[in-house]
Amino acid sequence: MRMMNFKSFSKFIDFLPPEFLHSLFIGFLKTQFYKKNDSFENLKIKVFGNEFKNPLGLAAGFDKNAEVIQGALNLGFGFLELGTVTPMPQYGNQKPRVFKIPEIEGVIQRLGFNNKGVEEFLDKLKKAQKIKSILGVNIGKNKNSKDFISDYHLLYQKLEAYSDYITINISSPNTPGLRDIQEKGNIEKLINSLSKIKKKKPTFLKLSPDLSRKNLENICRLVLKNEFLNGLILTNTTIQRDSIYKKPVKNSWKLGEEGGLSGVPLREKTNKIIRSAYELTNGKITIIGVGGISTGKDAFEKISMGASLLQLYTSLIYQGPNVVVRILSDLSCSLKRKGLKNVSDLIGKNINYD
Repeated sequence: MRMMNFKSFSKFIDFLPPEFLHSLFIGFLKTQFYKKNDSFENLKIKVFGNEFKNPLGLAAGFDKNAEVIQGALNLGFGFLELGTVTPMPQYGNQKPRVFKIPEIEGVIQRLGFNNKGVEEFLDKLKKAQKIKSILGVNIGKNKNSKDFISDYHLLYQKLEAYSDYITINISSPNTPGLRDIQEKGNIEKLINSLSKIKKKKPTFLKLSPDLSRKNLENICRLVLKNEFLNGLILTNTTIQRDSIYKKPVKNSWKLGEEGGLSGVPLREKTNKIIRSAYELTNGKITIIGVGGISTGKDAFEKISMGASLLQLYTSLIYQGPNVVVRILSDLSCSLKRKGLKNVSDLIGKNINYD
């Protein structure tokens, strides 16, 4: 499906509920009808001991229940992050809970970790072990959990053996109290407890873009000194709206909806945090950059700011499956234009795209 055709098709079905459209896309990927085999030699990269065919991955939130692993990989991604998965199944927040804002290619959602629980997730993950690709798993606590540390312990111990890395999600704005774990005392308590597990796989913290400078500094110090942690995923969605009032929006009532904002409006905010974290850690940790990536330029800028790997989700909604290879192609060409032999040569170099 060509880019232009996808946009026309998208406008035609835009009146349908976003979650229904998502289920249609999941169904489409299950057919494995769409497959891209494009390879870019200068985008191959080795990170935390794993060989990635390219640095662009699918962000958590798309395949919450590990349903379409091969179908998603067929889009051209270098890796996938599955989940967020919780110990027990949960419905999430009440509908409607997803609001598209096409004028700014943004989405406001308050899904609330809706998923089928770890047992069903684990069953699918085990069946996917024959797939030769890098699969990360994003874990989170149940909404009504009385002991968040136990939730993360259970999930980590069940899933680590069947994943290539684990992401500890402590930054979704749609689970009450979750972001409080980012506070110094809480995050240290969680990581000190999890550190008792004899882990074998890389482990990341996924942070909020609304994090205070002080908390970012504390977490960066924690990652540097604690061998249990390997890096950060920057960032989750934002609850701030300062970036979306600059352009007229047809259904302006959506801007007042509660939830996390993703997509293009998040781009600059995440870039600044990536750069800050890279400088605070002297480039000694792995950063996965996510938020507002819809072009090759966006990908180039995040890597230049300090990200070793990237993730996207929202741009799939607005630009369709071709967006993955289009971004990779542009990134590959940009590296050649700048005289860089490999994408790893760009990490943290603060080189302008233009």
